[in-house]
Amino acid sequence: MIKNKKNIIIGILGLMLITALVLAIVNRRKSAIQNQDSLSTGNVNFSQPEFLTSQEKAAFSLDDNIKAQVLKRDANGQPAVYKLINSDADIVNDASKIGSLSPRQEEINK
Repeated sequence: MIKNKKNIIIGILGLMLITALVLAIVNRRKSAIQNQDSLSTGNVNFSQPEFLTSQEKAAFSLDDNIKAQVLKRDANGQPAVYKLINSDADIVNDASKIGSLSPRQEEINK
């Protein structure tokens, strides 16, 4: 009888361990898919701010002395949304601080 209780406890602990492992794998894959989705939408990795190059500034008719941060790129890798930087305090380092585009801006980007 004591042996049966030990086997039941070991079985339950084994099931709990397997369930925890499966949930961890599913959560990791879900996180990887979300990261891939954010890359496919053209969002910039904000760990290192990215700025418009001289050629990109010329395409937007911006003076080369202006500092502009790229906030979003289109499917072709071209800047779709940028922010003019007046001081280092204006640099966006956190993607959550970027508001959604207004409906008018969405129409312009189509």
